[in-house]
Amino acid sequence: MKEERRTRFQIYYDILEVLCDELKLCGDCSLTRVAHRTNMPYDRFRTCLDDLLRIGMILRDNGGKLVITGKGLEYVQEYKKINDFLGRMGLLSLQPNE
Repeated sequence: MKEERRTRFQIYYDILEVLCDELKLCGDCSLTRVAHRTNMPYDRFRTCLDDLLRIGMILRDNGGKLVITGKGLEYVQEYKKINDFLGRMGLLSLQPNE
C-alpha cells in the first residue's frame, strides 16, 4: 500500500513539534536529530527550516540556538485543533480509493 506524501503544512508541523520536544528535553537540539525524527533528508529539512526562519515561526538566539516563537507555538496548537476537528468529521481517514 502506497503512503500519501505529507503536505508542506504537515512537514512544518512535524518539524515544530520535534523542535518543541527536543528543546523541552535537552534545552538545545541537533538539527541532524530533528531531520531524522521528522523522516526527512537533511537538505530538504534545511530548506524547510529556512522557510520557518523566514516566516518567523522559529529564530536563532544570540548564541545561535533555535527558539520557537509565539507564532510557531500558535501554529502547532491550531494545527492540532484542525486535525482533531477533521478526525471527528471522519475526513482524515478517507483514502482516495475508498
